[in-house]
Formats: sequence, C-alpha cells, structure tokens
Amino acid sequence: MEFFQDLLVKLMEAETWVQYVSVFLISIVPFFESYVAIPIGIVFGFPSMQVVLIGAFGNWLSVMVFIWLISGLRKKIAGKKNKGSKRKNRAQNIFNKYGVAGLSFAGPIICYHVCAAISIASGAKKSYVSIWQTIGIGAWSVALGAAFHYGVNLLEYLPNLNPFS
Repeated sequence: MEFFQDLLVKLMEAETWVQYVSVFLISIVPFFESYVAIPIGIVFGFPSMQVVLIGAFGNWLSVMVFIWLISGLRKKIAGKKNKGSKRKNRAQNIFNKYGVAGLSFAGPIICYHVCAAISIASGAKKSYVSIWQTIGIGAWSVALGAAFHYGVNLLEYLPNLNPFS
C-alpha cells in the first residue's frame, strides 16, 4: 500500500502529459480499469470530461483486444472435448442468468475482462459482446466520473473531511 501511495505522490508531481499517460495505462490494466483510473485522474485535477474519455478509451481498448484474443482461442479449442468443471459450470450459470448485457454492466464488480471471457466462452458472438461491453464501459465511466467529480467538489466545501487538503 505504501508503494501505491508513493507512486501517486510522484505522479501528482510529474508533468501533465505523464499524468495523462498514467491515467491511460492504469485504465488498460485488468481489475483497475476505468473505475480506478478515472478517480485518480480527477484527483490529479484534470478536467473530468478528459479523464472520463481517456479512462473509458483505455479500458475499452484493452477489453476489445481481450475479446479478439479470447474469441480466437475459443475457436481453436472448440473441437476438443472439454469436461465441465465447477468453475465452467458456475460461469455458464451466471451467463444464463444475466446474459451478455447483464454481465457487461457488472464489469466494475466482476471485471470487464472476466465478463467478456464468460460471455465468449458461453457461446456469445464476438460482435455482440463487443457492443455490450462498449455500452457498459461507457455508461459506468460516465457515471463514475460524474459521481467522483461532484464528490471531490463537495469535499472542497467540507474541508474537515477532505483527505487531499
């Protein structure tokens, strides 16, 4: 945790372009994605709209590459017999219950990459998964950016609660 805090302090002191690149790179990393990158960018003091666009684009790009790779992998192993493991059965049950759209909107909870993998492994088309992942990433990025933007601004009016002052 101390390493992460030191890294954030160094990034806050870095040049603006380094900070933008760091927001983009954080948004690419699975399990960090846009829901970590956007708040970090807003803490840096960047305009919220730019941070949301950079975070959403980085997240979207990494998920689309992942969908493309996992879809190709699925085609290669489709001919092989694969016994149903507990993990595979659980993933199939989640897919059957929520579908591609539900999984795409569960991205911040589960991880967009995991949601895409479950959808592709369950037989959904790559294009259909891509469309829903795009919608999910966009919607969550805008919602998170707006919520965090107004939360940070609210903290400016409540100085005793502001951990950044």
